[in-house]
Amino acid sequence: MKSRNRYVILCVVILFCATSLCAQQGRGRGRIKGTVVDETGTPLEGVKVVAQHLKYNTLFEGKSDEKGNWAIAGLGTGVFRVTASKEGYDSTYQEMQVSQFARNNPSIDFVLNKTKAATSGIPGIEDESTLVLFEEGNQLYEQEKYNEAIAKYEEFLAANPTVYQVTLNIGNCYRMLKQYDKAIESYELILEKVMTQKGTYEGDESAARALASMGETYMLMGDLNKASEFMRQAIDLFPNDEVLAFNVGEIFFNQGEADKAIDYYKLATTIKENWAPPYRQLGYAYLNKGEYQLAIDSLKKFLELAPDDPQAPTIENLIPKLEEMVKKD
Repeated sequence: MKSRNRYVILCVVILFCATSLCAQQGRGRGRIKGTVVDETGTPLEGVKVVAQHLKYNTLFEGKSDEKGNWAIAGLGTGVFRVTASKEGYDSTYQEMQVSQFARNNPSIDFVLNKTKAATSGIPGIEDESTLVLFEEGNQLYEQEKYNEAIAKYEEFLAANPTVYQVTLNIGNCYRMLKQYDKAIESYELILEKVMTQKGTYEGDESAARALASMGETYMLMGDLNKASEFMRQAIDLFPNDEVLAFNVGEIFFNQGEADKAIDYYKLATTIKENWAPPYRQLGYAYLNKGEYQLAIDSLKKFLELAPDDPQAPTIENLIPKLEEMVKKD
């Protein structure tokens, strides 16, 4: 009887240890830090910095202080994607190899650019004198005065009702205000106008931009399935847009679907052969799949195209380790 009880206890201990080990995946004693500034070099406070372990998808979060400094602790060893985001600015990220045993992991310094308002695609203006309203709306958008910008865009639209493309700017304002339902309504209105006028979205840039904006909005809402659906529709309309292809790859990569991500990263490199970011992401996607030689080839191509990229030192250190893994295989 005692023997049986010991057996049960042993099983429970093993199960507990296995569960604890699983919970610790991607965690450890590692620490990363850096700074974040705007395009003028001014430190940005309150920037959300998220470190994601690319193998286990474990997330760690920090925020920048008034001097733009940030730090995140508790990271395990592995490749992390570190993303910096703040309302009113374009998000950016870097990937790096983190060691929980290193005294100092490389610093990551971010520069965030203010999100720009859309300024193109406004044919058929009926009242040229009202164009100033459109420009004022753009200026207010850049000043992050989104409600005031909406008022200017709507006043311009009232005077030029056929210029429905301006509704894209209105939708972008609502997106920045986190009024996602209103943003989606604005983008859907553009699609309705295009369909009414042309009977198809085919070859229409306004429709493609509206679909891409819907994808970005659903991504902010955390619905990656819908985000990828609308992004792919946008690519179908504008198959020569490498940025759209890259963004769809990013969505699939964040969903853990490496094979689909690879397809879209490859599409981006086909559209624009000498654009570096897709090669970097291909490297990490292949690394996640354990296809080390393909990862090496892609990362070397990235270094060839972007030797001065902030991530270049990290990748240069990673490649020899991958080459050792290839030799062992």
